[in-house]
Amino acid sequence: LGDVYKRQLILVITAFVALGSGLLRAQNETTLFPYPQVPQDMGNLYDRCNFLVDKFWERCNFKSAMSSRARLSKAFGDYIGFMPYATVDTVYMSIDRLMESVRKSADQSAAFAEMAEAWLYSDTAQYRSDELYYRFLGHTAVNKKIPAEQRRRYEAQKRILDSSRVGATLPDIELTKADGSKTTMAADTSDYSLLFIYAPDNFDCTLARTRLSADMVLNQLNDAGIVRVVSLYAGEPDASFSEAVSAMPSGWLNVATPMASEIFDLRHFPAIYYLDRNKKVLGKNLDVDNILAAFRSLMNKN
Repeated sequence: LGDVYKRQLILVITAFVALGSGLLRAQNETTLFPYPQVPQDMGNLYDRCNFLVDKFWERCNFKSAMSSRARLSKAFGDYIGFMPYATVDTVYMSIDRLMESVRKSADQSAAFAEMAEAWLYSDTAQYRSDELYYRFLGHTAVNKKIPAEQRRRYEAQKRILDSSRVGATLPDIELTKADGSKTTMAADTSDYSLLFIYAPDNFDCTLARTRLSADMVLNQLNDAGIVRVVSLYAGEPDASFSEAVSAMPSGWLNVATPMASEIFDLRHFPAIYYLDRNKKVLGKNLDVDNILAAFRSLMNKN
């Protein structure tokens, strides 16, 4: 980086940190409880955010805070908002400490479980993050204070993220081909797999399938056994599956499993995963444009 650019970057960060301090002071006049005040001599952005995440809940009386759920949820969102600029260890320790502090209260445990889902995992989540939500699930899925029906939902979410979050390895489930024969994901030994999970009669799935199947680079990678495209029908291998397969390229591995919803994160269709040879998840919820651009770049380098 040039010296001028470095100076500009420092000025931007300094302004951001100063603004953050001002915002915290303003927030403390209206928030449910006083937020921690960062020491003035702590100038590094990441140190400041570590401080905020670590000490965020110290002045919160959880019992009284429960009387204003909307303001508590707003505070929770502010708390999550600092996490992208904090270190992983600090974030994890803070989440663990928070969930342990409310563990014995059924009301508080359920409330924080709901807020974590709303802010991190729901369709309307502002900070969608499997990694952060999975840390909360480690507490909520086993907390017997949370109502059983609600806890079963968290248990199911944890099982899904156990196998489908980035860094996880897919279980080697049985898959059915269009001719009725059986196979598994592990049976394919390609260097990488592009897993395209679709639902029938879904417009976004149809559009994505059309674009993927028409891309010459992806077809070349698939034919060479470098990136195997696996189209996975999320349902029973019935007549609908046979009809869907007829629109898929014959060179793809076209399979079905009724267990898809128990293993994969299917909040949105199509669900597209990128896997390595061992079926470890390298990427998920991928955009078709970004996928094709990445493969073209790979081919151009070679």
